[in-house]
Formats: sequence, C-alpha cells, structure tokens
Amino acid sequence: MTRRTWIALVVLVVIGIGLLVAVVAIPWGDDAPAANAPTVYHQGDAIDVAVGEEFLVALPSTPSTGYTWTAAGNPDVTFVSTHQVAGGSQPGAQGTQELTFTARQSGDSQLVVTYARSFEKTEPAAQTAKFALTVKPGK
Repeated sequence: MTRRTWIALVVLVVIGIGLLVAVVAIPWGDDAPAANAPTVYHQGDAIDVAVGEEFLVALPSTPSTGYTWTAAGNPDVTFVSTHQVAGGSQPGAQGTQELTFTARQSGDSQLVVTYARSFEKTEPAAQTAKFALTVKPGK
C-alpha cells in the first residue's frame, strides 16, 4: 500500500469513530422526558386534576410479598394501568407501585386504594390509602 492509501484509510477510520461517538453521545428527541408528563401524587396528597388529565398515584410496595395496590371504583376517574418501579437491586427490596388514572368527570370525591393480597379474598386489606379527589371541568 502506498502512503496515500494509508492516510485515506486512517482518515476514514477516524471519521467512523467520530460518527459512532456522536450517535452514542448526542441525546435524541425520543429520549427526552415527556413535555406533559402526568402529575405524581403520594400518600397524603390531595389530587386536583381536570377532566381528561392523566395522573399517577405512587405508593410504596413490595410485590414479592404478594401484596399489590388496587383502586376501588370511582365514577370520577378511570383506572388505566399499574407499573412497579424497583427500589433496589436486592431481591425482595421495597419499591414503588405507580397506578395511572384518567379524570373522567368533574366532581369532588375520594380515591381509595387498598394494599392486599389477591389470593386472600376474606382477609382485610393490610393498608388503605385515601386521597381527596377534585376533578375540574376540562381545560
């Protein structure tokens, strides 16, 4: 190989490495946090939302014990989903359970969430979380 070929090869390798670093290091739009992320409420908070607004209720949970948070029926909101967020790398570590809701109709009520085992139907809930809920007319 000639000296000119080696220089061209080295330049191409440097450009390739530069492109690889740029692709890995530059934050892309889909990695950015959502502009309208739902509001997160914790035990003791009063929930104040508008019709159509999505919100999260985040409560401490240890799913390895068989306990999960379940929402009681409420005409002002619709339950959307639940998601467990790990609290640590140790097995059995306490984490957070996030329950997602959408405000359905305006009104003042109480959102009740119970912490129980689904297979212990006759046992009372281990914990109950109650949230004052105000749903205002849409934005």
